[in-house]
Amino acid sequence: MTGRPDTARALVFTAPRSLEFRQLDVPAAAADSALLRVEACGLCGTDHEMFTGHLPLRTPMVPGHETIGVLVEVGDAAAESWGVAVGDRVAVECFRSCRRCEACLAGTYRRCEANGLRTAYGLSPLEVLPALSGGWADHHWLDADSMLVPVPEGIDAVDATLFNPVGAGIRWGAELPATGPGDI
Repeated sequence: MTGRPDTARALVFTAPRSLEFRQLDVPAAAADSALLRVEACGLCGTDHEMFTGHLPLRTPMVPGHETIGVLVEVGDAAAESWGVAVGDRVAVECFRSCRRCEACLAGTYRRCEANGLRTAYGLSPLEVLPALSGGWADHHWLDADSMLVPVPEGIDAVDATLFNPVGAGIRWGAELPATGPGDI
């Protein structure tokens, strides 16, 4: 495990229409967690709603839930569970999955009994440790329930942040009208 800084620079949302840079402590990865060096993080409509105060959240917090980066520290259990290694380039799914509850087993991990919205990356307040749980920082801590997707080197990091909104659009297009493969 290498590449772990002591602090990370983060853009912290402190109140509606208020952001400030802060240095936050970087926790060491435990056996079941990891540390990501952020390459890019998207700006989503959810971030705008949060910034303007239309989506009330507990503050202060590090926003950012469309994150691409390189793993700089990976615990042994996390490496085995996620199938990753230090140096891998990944996209971070904003929702976490326990991989055991009925919702997660059905693929609706955003309704995970252990996680759901309350632990979504980019939406958790700094008081929920470790505080580096959003992509608007130069490093992002990942816990055992994280879901990672490999990102090929040939894809620009900024372009790769579109994985989340494109994936959401596809999901909404299938789930909301109750359509499935072959319906059209």
